[in-house]
Amino acid sequence: MENLIELNVKETDKNALELKLIKKAVKGDSSAFIETMKVYKGYLYRTAYAYVKSEESALEVLHECTYNAFLNIKTLRNPQYFKTWITRILINTAIKYLRRNENISYIDDTMVLKEPTSNVSIEEKLDLYNAIDLLRENYKTVIILKYFNDLSIEDISSIMDIPLNTVKTYLRRSKENLSKILMEGYLDD
Repeated sequence: MENLIELNVKETDKNALELKLIKKAVKGDSSAFIETMKVYKGYLYRTAYAYVKSEESALEVLHECTYNAFLNIKTLRNPQYFKTWITRILINTAIKYLRRNENISYIDDTMVLKEPTSNVSIEEKLDLYNAIDLLRENYKTVIILKYFNDLSIEDISSIMDIPLNTVKTYLRRSKENLSKILMEGYLDD
């Protein structure tokens, strides 16, 4: 029981420190902004990678997102919503990047190979990633946030600035679309 209390205290301290850094960053402290971005860089990189499927491209999207966030940090009204704010910037940046590079298509097998071994074959994972790419942008965003970043429906609603029921509808429809896309692919083989 004591360990659980200690973990909660440490988590609370961590959140309080994070909030202080964000508040300093909003006031113009660039070193606080850098420290804040260090906290979120893994999460942001994974999200960018889920969109662009290339390490180089994910780093480019992350760099552009960081730059845009730095330029606009003073517009953040509620520091406690920094994660939502930065995620929205990242998603918009990734979508713009994909539109700019529309004719280029990559598949980076390293992400699949780095995952723990499972009963799902590499080919099936690649099929799934390709199917996700075929979804409408809002469906793709919901799938990435829910299943790649393990965010709650409430968090997704906040990030995408849409109602909870819309998130649920997008999840259901995107799963239905993925199922259709994957079944068509297997029937074609």
